[in-house]
Amino acid sequence: MTGMLFFCGAVKTAFEKLDWPGAPDIAWGTVGALRDRVLAGERPAVIIVSDAAIAQLAEKGLVRRHCVLPIGRTGTGLAIRDGVPRPEIATAEQFKAALLGAASIAWADASSGATAGKHFEGVIAALDIEGPVRAKARLVRFGVEAVEACGRGEVDLAVSQTTEIVNRPGLSLLGEFPAPFALSTGYAAAPVDEGDLAVATMARLASPEVRAALDAIGFRPA
Repeated sequence: MTGMLFFCGAVKTAFEKLDWPGAPDIAWGTVGALRDRVLAGERPAVIIVSDAAIAQLAEKGLVRRHCVLPIGRTGTGLAIRDGVPRPEIATAEQFKAALLGAASIAWADASSGATAGKHFEGVIAALDIEGPVRAKARLVRFGVEAVEACGRGEVDLAVSQTTEIVNRPGLSLLGEFPAPFALSTGYAAAPVDEGDLAVATMARLASPEVRAALDAIGFRPA
């Protein structure tokens, strides 16, 4: 499987229109799903997942720590479709009110391994609004799917990493989760094998063009 790349959804908006050396197949997925595929024995040339998932793979000897390339950090936020009133979410109380006031909310089911979805499910439990929020939920596999549904006007709000929201048609970033519910997640790339595709892909990831694409969707320095 060395002709394949495993890229998580947080980089999809930046990377899906870029050219990659050797025209490899790209498997887009949640951090948890991609990590588990490698733990189960699959061997892509390169994997991009969260820092925590990279550390888990390194502990198993499946990636080499000295080869890890930081991608950047992103927050977890809410997307809202264009042309509708934008509630304030700067405080925990405003955030709670916005979630209760929305007619529908989409997010990636925590069971899919989605970073933002898992965090959000913990947040609504902590806010004691899990019941009413789940009653109007649209659960999907990936955060990008939630964002796209919001852009099409199918749901009022969508939860995802902010880098999956920026530059998507039909919507914009309402804001990141406020304290104490904010989540900043670091992402990194690592080769899983030592073949030519892995070497070329890691070089491409370190290029100015790729860095500019990541900056354009809001990745912050790692």
